[in-house]
Amino acid sequence: MKRIISAIIAFSAVLTIAGCNNKKSSEKEAKDSSVSETTTEAVQASTQPDPLATTEKTTVPATEATEATTAPATEVSTEKTEDPDVYSFYYNGDGAVVFGDDYEKENDATLMAAAESLFVSACQTEWKYTVGCPYETNTEDYIENDFQWRFYRITDSNIKSFADLENDYYKVFSKKYPNQLNELFKESNGAVYALDAARGMDIFYENSTITEIKSKTDDEIFFTVENHYSGTDTDVNTPATKTDTFSVVIESDGAWRAGEFNLPY
Repeated sequence: MKRIISAIIAFSAVLTIAGCNNKKSSEKEAKDSSVSETTTEAVQASTQPDPLATTEKTTVPATEATEATTAPATEVSTEKTEDPDVYSFYYNGDGAVVFGDDYEKENDATLMAAAESLFVSACQTEWKYTVGCPYETNTEDYIENDFQWRFYRITDSNIKSFADLENDYYKVFSKKYPNQLNELFKESNGAVYALDAARGMDIFYENSTITEIKSKTDDEIFFTVENHYSGTDTDVNTPATKTDTFSVVIESDGAWRAGEFNLPY
């Protein structure tokens, strides 16, 4: 298993989250081809920055994105793979990252690949909750704040309180860190209302890459993430890279959830 996982990680560590199948005659070559294809799909899924694109159902390998989540609007299957020779980590049903074995046994390249997958999931989740609303709303039923901003009633039967909404959000993010949801959602008269304030994403954003492990604690790993842009507002023709910190919190259930995080677009 280690030999094949290493091959995947060595490949994905060279690539950023960017797009990158030949039928083999032997069983070994067939497995290698399968690994290459799933790795390629993972990279492609994690590099489409358009959150409004039509979704497609894909299979989640060790380094692929989730539906909850870079604004690529790729709907991701969260079913655990049963092939331990190919995958060392996967998305659970909520979009968090889970290792099939003790993550501490993995090398740094694998940990960075897992963090990159969680970063994609965090981007998609944060986008859905802070740029719009992930639930259906009734635009005829609304409340207003002091600035006369309208908040529309969420009609999802599972969201009866602000706590219900937070529980959904914290399926990908760790409760160790605060959120800004109370600025965008209001509970009133036994219902939850959403500001649903859509905006366009940064047109210059291209992709993000986890480049190194900065530090570790007992329950958290901090990574350096590089966010790549084709230009800036002041210089549209010159590519730019902005460095940030992203952390994963290892929760009591063993899942990796996003901790320190900034949406790159």
